[in-house]
Amino acid sequence: MFHRLSPWILGAALLGMAGCSDEGETVDACVDNKVQKVSEKELSKRLKDGAYRGTCDLMENRVSFGDGYVQSIIHKNADGSVKAIGVTVDQAAMDTLPMLPHLPTNDGQTCWDMNNDGVTDPEKECNGGHERVLWFPKMKDVPFQWIMFNWQGRGHGPIGAFDKGHFDLHFFMQDFVTRNFIRTGPCGVYTDCNDYAKAIKDPPAPFYPTGFENQKGVSARMGNHLADIAESPFNGEPFTQAFVYGAYDGHITYFETVVEGGFAKSKPAEDCRPIKAPPAMEASGLYPTRYCFRYREDKKDYLMTLEDFEYRNAPN
Repeated sequence: MFHRLSPWILGAALLGMAGCSDEGETVDACVDNKVQKVSEKELSKRLKDGAYRGTCDLMENRVSFGDGYVQSIIHKNADGSVKAIGVTVDQAAMDTLPMLPHLPTNDGQTCWDMNNDGVTDPEKECNGGHERVLWFPKMKDVPFQWIMFNWQGRGHGPIGAFDKGHFDLHFFMQDFVTRNFIRTGPCGVYTDCNDYAKAIKDPPAPFYPTGFENQKGVSARMGNHLADIAESPFNGEPFTQAFVYGAYDGHITYFETVVEGGFAKSKPAEDCRPIKAPPAMEASGLYPTRYCFRYREDKKDYLMTLEDFEYRNAPN
């Protein structure tokens, strides 16, 4: 007797047959420094040769950190335009992050003798955590020039927000020399008082990002911070990732991503969030629309990026 197969059963059977290929579905992978479509089987064979899932990293600076390294990277679209910029942290560095109770918790680059006793206490009169500077090449229409990468082993203020160990990635549009002229002193977070007064100036409309609050949290050799108080960790939700704008003298000077250490070590495969952009940007160019964190199993590293750039025209 002929029995009609249910469309659901027939569909499942056909799908099962379609998935029985020896090679299986293909994925994008970086093989021999080129993005290729390969099967999972082929990728697993090529891992020992340095292949990995996703877009190829264009390596820039690599600097030591702990027993490993941190490194600036660029990802490009097929047409050569920038898709993502960011930093990778290898497993050896992640395993040897300077943590409390081990001291010091900073490099001693941003300090001030607050009590004028002639001695600078590295734990009570210094800021900045452990810092590395990473560079990008000149990229067409992309305003970001370099990254100040920080590991803050004991966190910092505001209390209840960023007071856990975390990474700070400052993607600077402001040039390196100008940044260095934000001097140390007794105001804000060890900032020269005249420079502090410049730093807390609000960027004017339409360049001020909607919903972001001027924290007046100015740090020497960095600038001020504008935070989205509707998002975690300011809204009481757990601190995992956050985005902050940096400002100085009425201008947006850097984009900052903040990644909590425990969240990073949990190895999320991918966590991407939108960037809330100001109504307008001062300079025409390509600006990122989201920030991401990924643990890459193939490479055994941790990738933190700004991604999906869109061109924005400055007002006339």
